Amino acid sequence: MAQAARKGKSLTNEELAKAALEYVDEEGVDALSFRKLSDRTGVPTMTIMNRFGSKYDLMKAALGVMLDETIVEPVAGETWQESLRRVARLNRAMALKHPKAFMMFVLVPIFESPVLEFTDRVFSTHESQGLPEEMPAVFLSMMHSFLPGFQLAEAYANRERDRVGAGASAEAIERFDLFTEESFDRNIEIIIAGLAACYDLPRE
Repeated sequence: MAQAARKGKSLTNEELAKAALEYVDEEGVDALSFRKLSDRTGVPTMTIMNRFGSKYDLMKAALGVMLDETIVEPVAGETWQESLRRVARLNRAMALKHPKAFMMFVLVPIFESPVLEFTDRVFSTHESQGLPEEMPAVFLSMMHSFLPGFQLAEAYANRERDRVGAGASAEAIERFDLFTEESFDRNIEIIIAGLAACYDLPRE
């Protein structure tokens, strides 16, 4: 990509955002800058700056690319429990695919683009499920409270597990195992059971 840009081929904003996501995947959010993206792509620093305006807006563009990979639109015939499980697992998959870039999802508030549009897509999964009007917002509040914390902790546990390898103590292994696919699914079922009990929601 950088060689093509230096030969005079311009890159679209979407291509630059994809390159920014790739960079954050490798180096982390704090390392992202206009200059470093310019070094990566060959597009002049001032050109990137003029297009995106600020590092924060460049980060949000990269986040938009990451969120667009996650298809959370409605699936016909799903129960609310199935939708909640599916979206939660898709979010976890996104975090596992982008363990460094996932921090962008934490840094951008849910009322700002592109998280706002992603949230609207999540809301749409429950539109035809006959739930009380306030329930999608309750689901969203619960999931935004639980998912980012679990996923960041799981990423940290995975890094530490890889770092210490076979030398991990029994106590360390016990801590790492708090954040696995099995414990994630267990916690989702606890949330589903709690929501059903608190709001008298349709059961499976």
